[in-house]
Amino acid sequence: MIDEQTLNKCLNILLSAGAEYADIFAEKGRFYSSLSDDRKISTSAHEQAGVGIRAVKDNADYYMVCENFNPNRIIETTRQLSSGLRLSGSESSVILKAGNNPEVYKPIKDPRTISLTEKVGMLKEAEQSAWDFSDKIKQVSIHYSDFNREIQFASSEEQEILHKNLALIEFFIYVYAGDKGDERQLGRAGKSFYRGWEAFEGENSPQNLVNEACEQAVLMLEARDCPSGEMPVVFAPGGNGVLFHESCGHGMEGDLVQKGSSFAGLIDKEVCSNKITIKDSGIISGFPGSFSFDDEGIESQETTLIENGILRSYLHSRMTARQMNTNPTGSGRRQSYRYPPVPRMRNTYIEAGSDDPEEIIKSTKRGLYAADVGFGGQVDVVTGRFITSIILGYMIEDGKLTYPVKGATITGIGIETLKDIDMVGSDLVMDPSSGRCGKGQEVPIGVGMPTLRVKKLVVGGAGQSFEGSE
Repeated sequence: MIDEQTLNKCLNILLSAGAEYADIFAEKGRFYSSLSDDRKISTSAHEQAGVGIRAVKDNADYYMVCENFNPNRIIETTRQLSSGLRLSGSESSVILKAGNNPEVYKPIKDPRTISLTEKVGMLKEAEQSAWDFSDKIKQVSIHYSDFNREIQFASSEEQEILHKNLALIEFFIYVYAGDKGDERQLGRAGKSFYRGWEAFEGENSPQNLVNEACEQAVLMLEARDCPSGEMPVVFAPGGNGVLFHESCGHGMEGDLVQKGSSFAGLIDKEVCSNKITIKDSGIISGFPGSFSFDDEGIESQETTLIENGILRSYLHSRMTARQMNTNPTGSGRRQSYRYPPVPRMRNTYIEAGSDDPEEIIKSTKRGLYAADVGFGGQVDVVTGRFITSIILGYMIEDGKLTYPVKGATITGIGIETLKDIDMVGSDLVMDPSSGRCGKGQEVPIGVGMPTLRVKKLVVGGAGQSFEGSE
């Protein structure tokens, strides 16, 4: 996208102006989206292209954007950025070479080759299937999107020209079911992948996702109000990992650690149950948090955050690694060329344990089974206190799942919740989430976890006060 001579010149301009590090992030993106909302279909498509030019000096980021691929405009923008560095450096002569550009996943059926007619047809068929599921379905909203980002990157450190292609495809559905009166209950399902059109075949087919959402919504019409009080909570495997992504993961991102998160200063110290190991990976093929290299040119990798209850690492960008005298973890991510990179999670998961998932429920005399914690809720990163709503839950009575409950909320403190985990199942399920993680800028992520039990959490609900034991 940018010729080698222009890249060399821009990096040398910044280094000569006193930058300790510099990089160029060029991007061309094509975005397609279609929405079916109560039988009304809308589609949109747009393209964006530009260059993010970055310099680091005295542990501060200097960043400018050029919305043009003209070499003269890029060089001029670089000169403007260099003038902000204020101090002169020595003459520099970066000489870039081609870098290694491995593919994390190569799409079989590129979405760009799928016709608009076929995409809209898939959406119509999925929506009709939802309406046909039950006469209790009252509202249906289905969203499909795919985008393709071609990225070119060069830095003064590795002095390589790198290329990657991020092609995300996603499908998600929200349905509301009603029976009598104005009551409506939500059902939802969705997935996203860095894969091709083939991602939504088999178990992840639109039909399966539609059925999952509709079954949830109709089931919740039978739900009773959740009891309130302190009780054991068993979490279902898979997508519930978003709760720990929110309540604990952000507190281990380098920039938030620097701001005093609840995990600050605890490296090599026990922070939770020794049954818990948490990893963050950028190398799970096809998952939405995976890539060959991060948005700072660092090779993708897997990072062990917590190992058998001991905090081992934070997630670092180049900047936070410099500031904290450690190595970057391949976690520098940006929404697009318009943003400088910051430390972000990729695919975050709790490793499988040794407990029998069925025994976890059987050994819980009375408590709550959280089947779907929804979107992960809200968290205060400094204190670690979080709150989340449970979209789908069941009461556990005498070691068995009994009736579904609605209106449940869970509150707690991230670290304390991890410490109170006393059983971890052997059934790890990874979930390629359809949502986005927001932190000033949005990026796709994946999560995962096995069945696990927290000995006690504060549960809110409109039902009677909870009385029971483990």
